[in-house]
Amino acid sequence: MAFTRQTIGQMALTLLLGAGLLAPALSAAQDPKPSIELARGLIDAERFEQAVDVLKRLDGSVPEDRIALLMGRIYLSLGKPAKATEFFEQVSFASLDDGEAQLGLAEANLALGKLTKARSEASMALKADPDLVAAHLVLARVDQRLGKAGEAMARLRRLQRDRPDSEDVAIILGRYVAQQEGPAAAVSELEGFLGRYPASAMAHDHLGQFLWSAGRTAEAVEARTLAAQLYSERGQTGRADAMAAWLKAVNPAGRLKAQPTKAPTPELDGRAEPDAPAPKPDAAPKAKEPKPEPPPPQAQPRPPVEAAPLPPPPARKVVQAAVLPRPEPLPFEPGTPIMTGSGIVLEGGRQIVTNRHVIEGTREIAVRNGTGHVRTARVVKVSQEDDLALLEMDRPFPDGAALPLSDIVEPAPGRAAIVMGYPLIGILGDEQPALTEGIVAKTAGLANDPTMFQLTAKLNKGNSGGPVFDRRGRLIGVAVGKMDTAEIMKKSGTLPEDMNFGIKAGRVVRFLGKPIASEKAAAPEMSLEDLYQQMLPRAVLIAARK
Repeated sequence: MAFTRQTIGQMALTLLLGAGLLAPALSAAQDPKPSIELARGLIDAERFEQAVDVLKRLDGSVPEDRIALLMGRIYLSLGKPAKATEFFEQVSFASLDDGEAQLGLAEANLALGKLTKARSEASMALKADPDLVAAHLVLARVDQRLGKAGEAMARLRRLQRDRPDSEDVAIILGRYVAQQEGPAAAVSELEGFLGRYPASAMAHDHLGQFLWSAGRTAEAVEARTLAAQLYSERGQTGRADAMAAWLKAVNPAGRLKAQPTKAPTPELDGRAEPDAPAPKPDAAPKAKEPKPEPPPPQAQPRPPVEAAPLPPPPARKVVQAAVLPRPEPLPFEPGTPIMTGSGIVLEGGRQIVTNRHVIEGTREIAVRNGTGHVRTARVVKVSQEDDLALLEMDRPFPDGAALPLSDIVEPAPGRAAIVMGYPLIGILGDEQPALTEGIVAKTAGLANDPTMFQLTAKLNKGNSGGPVFDRRGRLIGVAVGKMDTAEIMKKSGTLPEDMNFGIKAGRVVRFLGKPIASEKAAAPEMSLEDLYQQMLPRAVLIAARK
């Protein structure tokens, strides 16, 4: 669709009405002379209503594709990537080597979960303009989401060396370090950047998030208070108001109370507590009381089922799931403390398997899949032998978002083990899941527990209950936790390697009351991008209120 100046004006009016911004825009008669540079500055300051008004009043000397490009930026900033794509595509068709349009398409496709397209458009943007730092960030985010730790870190470190003054680079690097090494390491990264550039509002904002995740609440409030001040001075009133709302929610009396901390459990520190979102204006976190460790599994040993070689089947068709332009909100009041974890939708489309400890002691449960759809759920069944729970949704997700039971197989040593879930959502966001790739290291857990298996894919809080796939898209288990290396070091003086564990697929089907099927003719192996796209509607974020 080609957007004329008239249709852009009509769409701008619709945008203003939909966003509740019509009055400020119509009162902008005293603005300076309209120009494309003024519109860009207003967009950077998040004054979208004034920016749209400026774009409507530009004269015919400004090419329509430049106006369309900025309209795409506005829609992308407002969380409407599908609509933004229409504008970026118009510009891209008009000029095939427009780096800014290709960057916009890359960012929009990333927001929609279309990782292969996002990678392709970002690479094309860099060919058109090697100085587009944001295109490197898209590529790093794609690698990060697909669990390619080495590639993402190498790219980000190169960017850091080349662009030591880039706020965007510093923040995405901090997020990545938080995922790999924890929030304390991310704090060090951002403190180094802020030592050189203390006026960076967004860096102070994210520093506050990392400090909060690290349990340093007073420092987190201080950092985000400064961020609110800097946002206000820049004219970024939307972000300043959002920060003020967060501060009011977490510290309404102007002083912090002591935050209870959770003592590490002796074996699996990722097993006892699911991830909780970092504070946001619409869902500020509150400290959780530690809860007791669930009882260890008491099941009898069950021999693994080994597969005989099978002829290769026809190629698998990867289904392109429809992603909502903006994820549906979770049905909780602002300020509600929420426990979070991950899960997998099973055949029939209404049932979800997760860990028992994710939902234990909670009263209200909501789930959101990777395409942005939200459903309420209830607990149907919990296992007293394994850390498993079965949930039932009020209605299924669209697009047949469910894993067939025939695609559940036992893990085998050396088989790929790809974890999909929602780790550290306060840092990485809760809109779409992330992948972490490894292999099955051992088909037994701690003390040779036959109900579990060890994997090299790294787990973080929030991965609990998430699916573990092989490269053919088959479920080989459910993520449960990792060894608490600090506790082991304290007790034995020996520092073990990072060890991560899952519950075997055989235990899952046993819990469901189904016999485990013999392995069928497996589909061919998929790329990580195809696996991600295939499983996007099936992997869910679980949010539960106590």
